[in-house]
Amino acid sequence: MKKISANNISGWAAGLMAIAAFAAVIPAIGAKSQIQRSNAAWATAAIEFQAYSEQNIAMDALKAPNLRDAKAIQGLSNIDVEHRRWAENRADEHKCLSEAIYYEARSESRSGQLAVADVVKNRVKSKHFPDTICGVVYQNADRPFACQFSFACDGSMDRAPSGEAWERSQEMAQLSVSGFVSDLTQNATHYHTVEVDPHWANTLEFKKQVGFHLFYRPSWRERGPQSVSISVAPPT
Repeated sequence: MKKISANNISGWAAGLMAIAAFAAVIPAIGAKSQIQRSNAAWATAAIEFQAYSEQNIAMDALKAPNLRDAKAIQGLSNIDVEHRRWAENRADEHKCLSEAIYYEARSESRSGQLAVADVVKNRVKSKHFPDTICGVVYQNADRPFACQFSFACDGSMDRAPSGEAWERSQEMAQLSVSGFVSDLTQNATHYHTVEVDPHWANTLEFKKQVGFHLFYRPSWRERGPQSVSISVAPPT
């Protein structure tokens, strides 16, 4: 029987320990490789998705709405019809007031433009004029020389508003309807430029000058329903 030396035992022990150590390392190597493969797969998917987004989303927008868009559209149906109508009317009123500011006072200062907007709003509150901004601005616009604001029937609107002046007019209209700015005209319902002297000015109560416009309102005895001066258009 062959004897097993101490050296052989020591060698086998070292070998077994090496095998055990390698066996312990194998799972760690395998796990690390799995993570690397997973990360690589995600990176590839991300690149593919980015490419899809850049190339195809624009085309998809032209097709039938996807599920998310369908849900969004369905959500809109919960908004009351009156709320939508209010939003549409608000947009129309803002546009009409912006046009009045643009055509009547686009060269005026900020105060001068807000003062013109005040006259429009004061007329809306008056029982002698239409009860909407658009109604006031375009009252009698379909009748030559009868419009309340001259730009509405003298051909000025043949040139559409544009540029910085139009942007500023829209900003002033929004500021005016917000209600955060006090009336600069002392409730005036009429105005004219400093360059003219209309006959109706003597029938009204002068309030103040703002910029290049003089502002008026009916005197107390002329504020009844039979007032004729109310219907006179302020020339510009």
